[in-house]
Amino acid sequence: MSRYSALRYAVRFRVVGKYLSQLFGVLALLLLVPGLLAGFGGETQAALSYLVISIILATAALAGRMLPEPETMQRNEAAAVVSLLFVCSSFLLTLPIMSYGVSFADAWFEAVSGVTTTGLSTIDLTGKPVGFLFARAWSQWIGGIGVVVLALAVLMRSGHAASNLGFGKQEMGNAVGGTRAHARRVVVVYLSLTAAGISALWLAGASPLDAVVYAMTSVSTGGFANSDDSLAGFSGQIVFIVNLLCLAGAVSFHVYYVSVLRLNRSKPFDSQLIALLFMIAFVALLIMVIDQLGFSDLAFIEVITAVISAQTTAGFSTADLSRFPLWMLLLLTAAMFVGGGIGSTSGGIKVGRLLFISSWMRSYFVSTSLPDSAYVDIQVDQQPVTTEDLQEVFAVVGAFVAVLLVSWLMFLIHGYAPMKALFEVTSALTTTGLSSGLTSAELPGVLKTVLCLNMLFGRLEVVALLVVLMPKTWLGIRRRV
Repeated sequence: MSRYSALRYAVRFRVVGKYLSQLFGVLALLLLVPGLLAGFGGETQAALSYLVISIILATAALAGRMLPEPETMQRNEAAAVVSLLFVCSSFLLTLPIMSYGVSFADAWFEAVSGVTTTGLSTIDLTGKPVGFLFARAWSQWIGGIGVVVLALAVLMRSGHAASNLGFGKQEMGNAVGGTRAHARRVVVVYLSLTAAGISALWLAGASPLDAVVYAMTSVSTGGFANSDDSLAGFSGQIVFIVNLLCLAGAVSFHVYYVSVLRLNRSKPFDSQLIALLFMIAFVALLIMVIDQLGFSDLAFIEVITAVISAQTTAGFSTADLSRFPLWMLLLLTAAMFVGGGIGSTSGGIKVGRLLFISSWMRSYFVSTSLPDSAYVDIQVDQQPVTTEDLQEVFAVVGAFVAVLLVSWLMFLIHGYAPMKALFEVTSALTTTGLSSGLTSAELPGVLKTVLCLNMLFGRLEVVALLVVLMPKTWLGIRRRV
């Protein structure tokens, strides 16, 4: 890599500070919502905590206004901005959670789980007030849509910097009007799905609080619930609606407005959507077939909810997963590993990347029977796959697997059962939130930290956070413009 050293540029602090401060300004406004609800509910200490955080973020946003608007933005600067946003917000949101009598370690774990839309929790929810329950769901809802997307939609100017911060080529799909227009469409889709979810759950008999919370945490594929037993105890109709909302959140958002605007009439179906539905059906059918052989006594609703939650990385459940057989945990682990579509709120390596890899493998096998001079074109969704696309896919998947193995090793060193440990770290890294029973207040502090890092790695798709942790990202020659 030394031959590239002359071309490498470290991040410019003024660029990172400029865009990070703009995101802080959006976050400051968003955090006023749970603060006001806590205030109206008499949760004074939590309300004051949110107010203090909003003031800190607003002050940083105002200070950032004095920085000049940069003409360009490097990809390592974009990675730094987004990574620092999630890390800083997780630490700041620890303060209001601690106001409810939660220790720092568990409060940070909860905050990370919230902003990364994971759903793992070490807190007993018994007797927790409305403000606390809503704030958890709100953190997942804004984490799902992303403060970056909101800022792009209403604040930041369009252009190269916005593109680096916002969306990749696959996520943009057939969007027209540039990155900012795409961000606005994403916001509209997200708000529409949430509103529809709240209405459907309320009409199905859910309480107003449950309707709002479960709609927000379903569409964001977050998984935070208002009780420790997740969806257990709800009617089949409510569970069905929640599963449907989780599926809606796991679909690439560009599919919605492309369908409405009919931007591409020659391609009526999205390959990621088809693959997502196929994998859910396949895993569910496989579990039910094996289940009929007498290996377990699970009900259909328990199986389908677990599969949908794993594949969409939502993390809801209607049963205690600690009693699931190991073979079922392995199948659910595979589903979590893949996750939902690129451009959705779900985690995992994403269905789109799996399609990229399968297309590459198919083209390689085809090429073995062709002359050396022949060229095999790789396509996904009728679009050519470039070398840069493949580099991005293999970098993300490779880094994902590496972090997963290191995290799994940490649990094995502490003596945990291999399959349950693999399930737990995969759940955290894919921001799913399903638990095999290992995540609890009694989990050793070092392993809580491992899961927190996994959640952050997963939300940032590993590579972005690894870029930030590289010394050469911060040290070296910097551009002047």
